[in-house]
Amino acid sequence: MAIAVAILLSGRASLAALPEPLLAGIEAELEQAITLHLENGQQLRGHAVEVNSTQLKLASAEGSGEIIYTFDSEAIARIEVPGESYKTLALEWMQAGRQTDALELMDRLYAQRVNLIPLLPPAESHFFVYYVHLILRSPQPARAIGVSDRIKPQIANEDAIHKLEDDVLDSYYILQLYAAAKPLARDWVRERKPYDSSALGYFVLGMEHLRSGEPEAALELALRPIVFAAPSPQDKLPDCYALAIGAALQLRDVPYAKRLYREMEARSLVWPKDNPELGPILNAIQQHLKKDEDSTPSQT
Repeated sequence: MAIAVAILLSGRASLAALPEPLLAGIEAELEQAITLHLENGQQLRGHAVEVNSTQLKLASAEGSGEIIYTFDSEAIARIEVPGESYKTLALEWMQAGRQTDALELMDRLYAQRVNLIPLLPPAESHFFVYYVHLILRSPQPARAIGVSDRIKPQIANEDAIHKLEDDVLDSYYILQLYAAAKPLARDWVRERKPYDSSALGYFVLGMEHLRSGEPEAALELALRPIVFAAPSPQDKLPDCYALAIGAALQLRDVPYAKRLYREMEARSLVWPKDNPELGPILNAIQQHLKKDEDSTPSQT
């Protein structure tokens, strides 16, 4: 096993390409027994067979068989889980741009620890936020919802929770997974205030209404952060302006659309040109503005 760890830490070998004996060594280490450190100073080794937020059942070797112990969460001081060094390695690979390798390793770490998460410290769930980032950039990004839901209850920091939710929702929108994004956006709008640091949920849910031919609902959602925006820059506020302009155009209220565009310019907000859904809206409003310029008599 020492040879396997040495090769892994060298950073020269991809986990997916490692010889089978080394992969077996990694998995063997992750399958080793956990150690419970109890509040009374006692230590017990075994495998968790049932875990929830209040209780853990541990199968521990006893002679030629095993015995099942049941512990309330208050009796457990900490849980020692094998393979801690692999977490550091996974992060190093992420930072080095080796996303596939990091994802392979985090897949194994998550499978090993997922049932223990309710009783592990918040730092454990914070670590798996990186796992969510990797999943969102993998061929199966929809898996991120399940992982996110599993780790969120253990994350104490509200800003970290919001960042996790924003990453998932924004990635689903960018990946055009609109069916998956819609319920997340609804939850986002229900739980957040329009004057928060981001208007992401209002934009994503509003675009869903615009796509569905419901411009009134789209405009109402887009206007909430526009009306209540704080003086400090708000993420996705330009996107909400673009959405509102598109909804106004669908409602054939061209004067209001032009007013919103000029207000956007007055607030020094830049049109989000990297969003292909908003490109046709920009073209349409610019054509209307050009007609105004063409019809204005020139002064000589």
